[in-house]
Amino acid sequence: MERRSFLKASLAGGALAGGLGYYWYRQPGKNEFIAQTTDVQMLGEDYPNTSVWAFNDQIPGPLIRRKQGDTLAIRFTNRLPQPSTIHWHGIRLPNAMDGVPGITQAAVKSGEHFDYQFALPDAGTYWYHPHVATYEQIGRGLYGAIIVEERERIDVDEDILMVVSDIFLDKQGQIKDGFQSLHDAAHAGRLGNVILVNGQKARPKTMLRPGSRVRLRLINASSARIYRLKFHRVAPLIVAIDGHPCPVTAYKDTLYFSPGNRYDFIIDVPREEQTLMMLEDEFFPAMRNTLALFGTSNQSPLPARAPFQGLPPNAMMIEDHRNAEKITLTIEGGALSNKASRESIWLMNGKGNSHSHLDAHGNAPEPVFTVDQGCTVHCMIDNQTAWFHPMHFHGVVLRERQKDGRWGPAKDSTLVWPFEKQEIMFVAEAPGDWMIHCHVSEHHHSGLMGTFRVSNICRTTNPSKGSPTKAPATKT
Repeated sequence: MERRSFLKASLAGGALAGGLGYYWYRQPGKNEFIAQTTDVQMLGEDYPNTSVWAFNDQIPGPLIRRKQGDTLAIRFTNRLPQPSTIHWHGIRLPNAMDGVPGITQAAVKSGEHFDYQFALPDAGTYWYHPHVATYEQIGRGLYGAIIVEERERIDVDEDILMVVSDIFLDKQGQIKDGFQSLHDAAHAGRLGNVILVNGQKARPKTMLRPGSRVRLRLINASSARIYRLKFHRVAPLIVAIDGHPCPVTAYKDTLYFSPGNRYDFIIDVPREEQTLMMLEDEFFPAMRNTLALFGTSNQSPLPARAPFQGLPPNAMMIEDHRNAEKITLTIEGGALSNKASRESIWLMNGKGNSHSHLDAHGNAPEPVFTVDQGCTVHCMIDNQTAWFHPMHFHGVVLRERQKDGRWGPAKDSTLVWPFEKQEIMFVAEAPGDWMIHCHVSEHHHSGLMGTFRVSNICRTTNPSKGSPTKAPATKT
């Protein structure tokens, strides 16, 4: 991928000068991602560099930009002090490429490498991150963005990417330890004290041409933090959720933006000069965070254009509502619950599964449910806890039952509110064992995970005992 392509992908021209640029640099080899310790400047020139873990020495990691239908091939080399993998969040791919240790592959030990290769069937905004000790590996900086372009050009003047994350730093600007805090695991997870946008604390103003049309892509790469998005002095259109196009919807009031979540917006920039627009996080009203500042430049306004009509849809399998398999997932535990224990702070259907044990030993839990390939699953998630849980289902595209009874747009996660239930539906497309987990990383690693099995799968020579064959890593 050429440097000029990444510059154009980041913000196209003037916006790069505004400080939201997302660069590809120090590329060690074609299509090679190296996870290792490095020092980066994220707090500004008046502060010391911060020691982090990063892909190819940058936070976020290299931006992957491809066309819909392309094949992505990445060699992952691990130079961290612990095992790791790469999970390609939201992309429909073969089970063996999903990057989950003990389920789809062996963890890649330090000094080893693993080759990922798969097609990109869907256009949209996606991201990648480890699936080993995610509370620490994401928390130290291992994440990056994937943009899969539509086959036909979309009518926008600029394409702006914002990867939003948080990090917990001490007074010296270094990452604080204590990643496996029992308190964090039982409550809302580890929340950072610095909000980053594209790896930077600073929020310089991005200047936009009056009358221009901007596609704004947001990725929540935080390990636990839920944001509540509030736009000021601009009314964007929501055109995609979790990568997948949705009916063009006018933004209203605020949006909850949970870990792993993505939104694509279309913004028609006001035609007046010196207009200031702002995107803010107001999840904690007393501690608001400015995420972005946009202003209109003194350039002449672009001509008015017709209203945006939407993005071309990704091809999806159609749910069979009448013959759907009915499943219930009950979530229990956490602080304020008598179901929590040190061994399993969180429970799914009465059982806690430790992803940390999975990382270390590779023993996959028994599936919570098994369905045939092509089967439609109608799942009721019953959150009997006092905490939010953004539940992510690997390998499928799901829809939520909305308050009016209709099924909503395609996405890959659902935010289940405290003491509430959420219905979802999906088609079990690809064979294999797939993970279900809360994307608050501390919840995920302290019990709130499981798997489901899609049958018709190639197995080892002893299928009566086997889980799917796991691909081994290779020593570098």
